Amino acid sequence: MSVKVKDVKAKIIKEDDGTYSIACSALGVYSTGKNLQDAKKNYLKAVRLHLSVLREKATEAITV
Repeated sequence: MSVKVKDVKAKIIKEDDGTYSIACSALGVYSTGKNLQDAKKNYLKAVRLHLSVLREKATEAITV
């Protein structure tokens, strides 16, 4: 089974204090920001970091 990135959904939540949260439970990636633009920027950083760790672990598993 393969999952395409376009199939992964993220939920944008406006918090009571006016900040934003973005959650993707399928990837286990979450972020926050003072505004929507900031939250999106932080989310993209978190996704890139998460995927780089997965890539590194997969590479290690293959080379063992």
